[in-house]
Amino acid sequence: MRLFHGSARSLLQLALIAVAYWLAARLSLSLALVHGQVTPVWPPTGIALVAFLLLGRGAWPAIALAAFAVNLPIGPSPVGAAAIAAGNTLAPLVAVELLRRADFHRELDRLRDAIALIVIGALGGMAISATIGSSVLVLSGSVEVANFWSTWAVWWTGDAMGVLLVAPLLLSLVVRAPSLRSPAIGGGVYVEWAGLLAATGIVTYLVFQNRLGLQYLVLLIIMVAAWRFRLRGSAPAALLASGVAIWSAINGTGPFSSETLVGKMVTLQVFNVSVALTSFLVAAFVETRQRQEEMSRLYASAQLGSEAKTRFLHMAAHELRTPITVVTGYLSMLADGTLGNVPEGWRNPLEMLMGKARELNSIVADLLEASRIEANAAPRRHDQLDIGAVVKEAIERGKPRANLVDGEIVAQLPGDPVLVEADGKQLGRILDNLINNALSYTTRPPRLTISVSSEDAHALVRVADNGAGIPASDRERVFERFQRTNDPAFRHVSGTGLGLFIGRQLAEGHGGRLAIESSTPGDGTVFALALPMLPAASDAPGIETPEKVSVA
Repeated sequence: MRLFHGSARSLLQLALIAVAYWLAARLSLSLALVHGQVTPVWPPTGIALVAFLLLGRGAWPAIALAAFAVNLPIGPSPVGAAAIAAGNTLAPLVAVELLRRADFHRELDRLRDAIALIVIGALGGMAISATIGSSVLVLSGSVEVANFWSTWAVWWTGDAMGVLLVAPLLLSLVVRAPSLRSPAIGGGVYVEWAGLLAATGIVTYLVFQNRLGLQYLVLLIIMVAAWRFRLRGSAPAALLASGVAIWSAINGTGPFSSETLVGKMVTLQVFNVSVALTSFLVAAFVETRQRQEEMSRLYASAQLGSEAKTRFLHMAAHELRTPITVVTGYLSMLADGTLGNVPEGWRNPLEMLMGKARELNSIVADLLEASRIEANAAPRRHDQLDIGAVVKEAIERGKPRANLVDGEIVAQLPGDPVLVEADGKQLGRILDNLINNALSYTTRPPRLTISVSSEDAHALVRVADNGAGIPASDRERVFERFQRTNDPAFRHVSGTGLGLFIGRQLAEGHGGRLAIESSTPGDGTVFALALPMLPAASDAPGIETPEKVSVA
């Protein structure tokens, strides 16, 4: 039943598109200037282009059948009518495919979308239908060969104007911008909107009833409509102004009274192009400007929220540190007998409580460090250090835990010092976190290799593990705040998700970089810490055979 309703809905959509195309074509043909078929504006191309944008390639049967029905009574032959209909279908289809490749937004919410619709949708794509249609008329003898290019030019401009005048109007009615939307037309605003349209029609009529050449005053009203209502105001105003101008050209009034057919076409199409471009270029500019202002407001709001959160985290962590220190101290005194003999049954609970207190203290330390980093208040020493010595100290700190989980840490260090100017405590914190992660996020006995080398005037520390690995889609996300793995196998691993965030920020504070060099899910990850070397270290003798230090 659901499939039946879906098919019926699709057929109804195609039928409505075909009817709208046919009606627009019949109306437009009443304005034909060349052989009863070529018009200064061909609205069906705008309808076809929007249909392909909204429904995809599946809209082609409706467009093709409607175009054939329009051209069959007036075409040179059934075969010629079919060829013209094929061109009328192919042109908007190709234009839409090219627009999609150009990342076109149907909302026309960027200036680049307006330019793409002009260049690709109107000027480029419609050359296909003009070429096919004019060729059919020439080959059938309906148009002389000498008149091919004049026919082609009128056909091409008519199709292009159909896109420029009709497509923006339809898109403004059926497509909503994802965030910023054109003002709703209703209530008191409706009166203003209707007044602008009425003013457009009246002014256009008046300027085309005299020969003073004031027709471009209409552009000012269209600019106002675009500024107030964007496409929902400027698109119908442009279409109305173009309609009045075409009516004046047919009746030969105002600037068209003494011009030849070619002169009328040039004057009319220059006016139509000016109106169409002013319409949605100004509308797109206003939309883009408003979006930028909105994004600026959102960014400022996010910055204020982030600063408030940072202050809160700093205050909360700072206030928690004192009671945690007191609790840890009393637990330690209870455990070592300072406060008296401890009953045997208390020892395990006390050890558990002390372990949890240490975890809580570590969490508070991470929160404090993260808040200091975000506030640019983290103190930093500038000592000359041998990065190899910092690695050895980190390995010694990781040795007890590695022994507990039957792990192994292998260090590959150069024989000569690799000197950097850094804060040894902060570098140690980066390495401690990488070692701790390697020992935690694995389902087998952990094996780590920590190597130190120099490359391109940088000291490079690589920490390679045999852990769970990190998918490519998460390799940058893991360096964000409060990011932890969703793997059920590691739900028992405690932490705040701040370790890698703090590590990267500390590395960048030293002018370096912490990144994932490679990772294979199930096989392990290689983290790379790069730091600028001191000039003296760059001129040092070559690196000797690495010294291996194993922790079993």
